[in-house]
Amino acid sequence: MPLVHIYKLKTVIVAVSFWLLFCPNIRPDEVSSTPAIDTYNKALRLYEAKHWDAAKEYFHQYLAEYSDTPLYVTCLYYLAYCYQQLGDNKQAVLLYHKVIDQAQGGDAFWAQVAQKHIEEVLGR
Repeated sequence: MPLVHIYKLKTVIVAVSFWLLFCPNIRPDEVSSTPAIDTYNKALRLYEAKHWDAAKEYFHQYLAEYSDTPLYVTCLYYLAYCYQQLGDNKQAVLLYHKVIDQAQGGDAFWAQVAQKHIEEVLGR
């Protein structure tokens, strides 16, 4: 098997493993609606492209409209990170604390990452 195919296969295995490990409770029928998925995907694409301001707006929209979905804590974390990247450390820390307060079960990963970012922002 060529090296390129092995690399792609390893990438897929890592991605699937991450999904199964950290998102086991999310089933497609639980995400409330197509508009929720669309909003989340727009926010995530902007986040990945490091367009922090634009991503922040879509994460705010998602959190306001779809607070009862399994992706709520994930979006809260991403929103906090956007604020951190924009230099608004006070708002970032407030949101990271909210992530920690609301993370349960499968979302415990986000609480751990949020705690590390709080320590980073506060210089501990």
